[in-house]
Amino acid sequence: MDLSDFLFVLRTRMWWIAASTLAGILASIVITLGMTPVYTAKSTLFVSVNSSQDTAYARGQFALQRVGSYPQLVNDPQLINQVIRELDLDRSFQDVKSNVNATNPVDTVLLAVTAKAPEAQQAADIANTAAGLLAKSIQKLENTDPKTLEVKAELSVPASAPQYATAPRKSVNLALGLVSGASLGLLLALALHKLDPRILRGRDAERQLRMRVLGTVAARSKDGASANPAGIQVGYRQLVSNLLMANDGRLPQRILVLSTRADAVLDGQQLAQTLAAMGKRSVIVQADRQLEPLRRDEASGTGLAQVLAGTSELHDALTHIESVPMGYLPAGPQPETLRRFDVFAGLDSLIASLEEDFDVVIFVSSMEGQPLDATAVALHSDCVILTGRERRTTYRQVAGALQELNAVRVGATGLVLVRKASRFRGRRGA
Repeated sequence: MDLSDFLFVLRTRMWWIAASTLAGILASIVITLGMTPVYTAKSTLFVSVNSSQDTAYARGQFALQRVGSYPQLVNDPQLINQVIRELDLDRSFQDVKSNVNATNPVDTVLLAVTAKAPEAQQAADIANTAAGLLAKSIQKLENTDPKTLEVKAELSVPASAPQYATAPRKSVNLALGLVSGASLGLLLALALHKLDPRILRGRDAERQLRMRVLGTVAARSKDGASANPAGIQVGYRQLVSNLLMANDGRLPQRILVLSTRADAVLDGQQLAQTLAAMGKRSVIVQADRQLEPLRRDEASGTGLAQVLAGTSELHDALTHIESVPMGYLPAGPQPETLRRFDVFAGLDSLIASLEEDFDVVIFVSSMEGQPLDATAVALHSDCVILTGRERRTTYRQVAGALQELNAVRVGATGLVLVRKASRFRGRRGA
């Protein structure tokens, strides 16, 4: 995955990432509010040595050597139990022991006694009481012969009630929630991008299906209007240009546009206008009545099905749109008697008749189209274009259409992605 793919995931899955980030922040807030506040207080003992037989330097060195072993005395069970009794704490022995600690700052004769408690004053009381009891323990342990050597541990800096709790750290928890939520959202977005069966853009389709993507065009709008007609025209010009390159500069005379979904129908009128700008007159043959028709106001009595069944003449069913210019042959209603043999027998003569008046014949159908399915038309076509709806068509649908074409030994020239007209910006493979 390169940088452009990563940015595409961020753009298309931004709501997943935003939702996950918000969930992480909310979770951190809920967890923080549910945590019991912890206050930390510290008292300091100063250790000194008095000896009539040693120099001041020797006494200082002795104190430095001995003070490093004193912090362990604070965890003496007798000392902890004495703290609980003196302060009448409603806490267990293990709880108090795990929250009382003593350290000796490097190269000093100081002892720092820290205590943690859910209340500020209680933390200060525990620290001061533990420090006082620790001083007594040190003096009792060391002063076996006070006339020769006397060790004193004095409370030099008593603990005071802290103003702020040391835990939970709200800003840190909030930052962790934000980072965790965003990271989880990003991983989820990347996983969804990899596992998503839908075609999201042309580049992905080229990689997964290993077929040419001829472009991204706008679907036919329901009201016939477009918010960006210039962009739509650019999209269809790119389609025709890529189609020419795929066919060595020659424009196919018989084109099958095979829709993988009912909503993956390109705008036949826009395609015809693009061909007309090249001096080519085209006709759109609606071979599947289940697909959206080119003209909503078309007559429902005559169409392709009636021509193939022999109940109507081609010139009666064919509509000429001189403003484009182009021709349009609707699918027509299903006749009572239309055999598959009649379809194949009449298809050659139909195409020949259309080619007398038009330079390009474009059939629009699906794999199960009525009255003409895609395999029947594919055998009479110079070019087969698959169309898929962007963000809706799945890779399996396109692969299924390719498999059906391969069954009749027909290959697809390429894939065209169709997107909603209002979202179209005229960029290939966007």
